[in-house]
Amino acid sequence: MSVRNLPPLVGALVFVVAAAQAEPVTYAGKIGSADIVVEFTSDPSASDGPLAGRYFYRSQGVDIPLQARPRKGRRFELAQEEVCGAEQCGNGQAAPVAAIWRLASADKGKTLEGTWNGKKTRPVKLTRISAREQTQTPASRPFDLHDFTETKFFGDDAPITMEASPYDYLRLDFAPKVGNKAGWPDASYSYVVDPRTKFAMPRIVELSGETSAEAANALLQNRHWHASLDALNCAALRYAGFYEGSPVATTDDGTLGGYEDSTSEVTSLTPQLMSWRESGSLFCGGAYPNNFSAAYTMDIRRGALLGLQDMFTDTVNGKPGPSLIAFVDKRRKKRTEPTDAGFEAECGTDELIGEYLAASVKRDGDTQRLVFGLQSLPHAIQVCGGDFLELPAADASALLKPEFARLLGQL
Repeated sequence: MSVRNLPPLVGALVFVVAAAQAEPVTYAGKIGSADIVVEFTSDPSASDGPLAGRYFYRSQGVDIPLQARPRKGRRFELAQEEVCGAEQCGNGQAAPVAAIWRLASADKGKTLEGTWNGKKTRPVKLTRISAREQTQTPASRPFDLHDFTETKFFGDDAPITMEASPYDYLRLDFAPKVGNKAGWPDASYSYVVDPRTKFAMPRIVELSGETSAEAANALLQNRHWHASLDALNCAALRYAGFYEGSPVATTDDGTLGGYEDSTSEVTSLTPQLMSWRESGSLFCGGAYPNNFSAAYTMDIRRGALLGLQDMFTDTVNGKPGPSLIAFVDKRRKKRTEPTDAGFEAECGTDELIGEYLAASVKRDGDTQRLVFGLQSLPHAIQVCGGDFLELPAADASALLKPEFARLLGQL
């Protein structure tokens, strides 16, 4: 679904959710001519108490806090925060107000109308989209809404849907820029970019035969959406209202946390199997940046990631077993120069293989090659990671699980 099709979506969804049973509530509409999406802490048509909220401009996607103000019947106000990081608001100071929203509900809460009063005054008109289930602790502040997103969608698995969070779904359902098609005669892909978060991730374009790319592209989109959401959440931390306490220096600069410079590279694609590598350096608070370079392999038909245990017969609890360790260790190129040998000894590469071995696939013409390396290492020894062995998949045929061998074209 494209963001450009929002008006029909609005009409279709206004009546889907049972009235006032689940909250917070999401509305979509405009400030002046700018498209926005707003989430309120409770239903404006059903609540007698103060309302708080958050909103984003579709062209930007970054949360902006809306603090509660006293309300009078169906009319209510919100105070939109100005940017205020640790330097100005680090000791509990209230953030300055950028604008006052004055709204009134109509048509039993299906629409909200009013004004946005900042440096200029602009009309606001919003249409109810949907509500989501309340969290265990009811939301009362912009922080609670922002924290819901971070908690609900932490990691790469939870699907971002209209049912789970209409606000976040509409934030991410943004028309991407699509790059040129690349790949092989029987399987092609392109990279797509959300222009607001700037980094590219792949989508499958065409596959020969009867294999559908639908499940695989759903997984790729979900990973892309999660990364974009993390980037946008990081950028929102320039607002004091999205902290439990005071803003923290180094997390309040409004950047995308390094996501904009992260990369994704497809290394293999066939009608059965896909491998790609994601790399970058991310920082949105904490003791140190998250430097990462991780390879992924996917069964295209199922749209499922494959771990070491899905590829090789000799694994124990997802770790390599003795024969797989011996196979890799015998064939890998070991560092012999004194400096390199010392580095390898200090890393303890032989021991790390038993704990952090990973495998992916590289396509060379019509040949599939297995690539082995170390990934997901602790921060203190990340420098010890990387690939150290590449060989034709046929050379490891005795160790392959039958289904993985079929996906590789070895059966």
